[in-house]
Amino acid sequence: MRKRISYFLAALAVVLSATAQSNNKSTDDNVPQKIVTFVKVEHAPEWYGRQATLWRAVTEREPKNEEAWINLYHATRYSIMFTDKSEDYSPLTDIWQSMRKAVPDTYADYLLTYFHAKFVGLPDAEDDGRKSLQNMVKAIRMRPDEVNAYPDYVACLLMTGDEALLDDILHRWYESGTYSASLLNYAYNEMVGLPDDALFFTNGDVDTYSKLLLQGGKGLFRGVKVVCIPMLYSPSYRETVCRQLGVPVLEAPKATTEEEYNAWVERAELYLIEKTGRPAYFYIGERVPSFEDKLYSEGLVYRYSNRRYDNLAVKQQNYEKRYLLDYLYESFVPETYEASAYRLNLNYIPCLKSLLEWYKQNDKARYKELYTMMMTILLKTEKISDEKRQSYYDEINR
Repeated sequence: MRKRISYFLAALAVVLSATAQSNNKSTDDNVPQKIVTFVKVEHAPEWYGRQATLWRAVTEREPKNEEAWINLYHATRYSIMFTDKSEDYSPLTDIWQSMRKAVPDTYADYLLTYFHAKFVGLPDAEDDGRKSLQNMVKAIRMRPDEVNAYPDYVACLLMTGDEALLDDILHRWYESGTYSASLLNYAYNEMVGLPDDALFFTNGDVDTYSKLLLQGGKGLFRGVKVVCIPMLYSPSYRETVCRQLGVPVLEAPKATTEEEYNAWVERAELYLIEKTGRPAYFYIGERVPSFEDKLYSEGLVYRYSNRRYDNLAVKQQNYEKRYLLDYLYESFVPETYEASAYRLNLNYIPCLKSLLEWYKQNDKARYKELYTMMMTILLKTEKISDEKRQSYYDEINR
């Protein structure tokens, strides 16, 4: 269970990683390649193993090379992640210890100690529950413009609650132009119909970071409180969220099974909704909570409500008046998160299907417009199985 939670805290990519596809474009099998998050570009498991071998050779030749240690650690971690069902990250310990001897008190030391605490754990003498966060904050201040580390910087700062530093990093990330314009458009459409004081429960790094970037990078939707569901199990994050919302901290019993963890997550969500009294919204995903009958689709989000209401009318208003949809037809910027962005757009199909059916009976022009949009999304989405593509096609034409 600890490994599962640690994976959530450090990577936050559970939902989208399941759909990410391989992109093997190595220019030279004998040249080590920089390891970037698999949410942006995912390679085959053997690619990561090969990169680990190449980067290890670099550390042996150049033991003071911080970048080599960082890439060796991440390549090994991803190789384990994609090949070892038990996710036994203990082989990382030798790398971490060797790195600390070679480049102590450096950016690489602080960064990898943060990761090691999450995936393996630190020795008792060093593991006070906050040391890894303190190490990462040191790394952030040393290299605030390290673009590839921004996802991990943000994950750390969400737990420390350093809002000024978090806003600074989010602004730098947005201004770097490296984040997906498509994902930002999608997040905009999720948030544009929300009340200013809404709670928005998210469930992954792309799901979370895109909204935070709109807030910290663009200054939009600043009143909405984004709450990352998997991170709530972290005491540091839970304490930060409860403090920011002005409610008593909810304790988390030790969950030893998946069922216990899921049950606690639901209690935490309902606790925050009840204690804050804020309107609450949830991401669109495959998870089916026990309070499913209180979730109403308003398009790309679910609203939690104790009473029934005309959610189709809200969905119609979102689609006709609020959503920005031109990006679904054409974009003039490169897609930087190709492993995630296009597949996320497929959510428009099931999310707006009931509206498509209503238009079919009541507004032929709108029906044709929405039908064309859905078919365009499906045609532009690559690397999905024929079976999956057919299921979406059947849903549109049913």
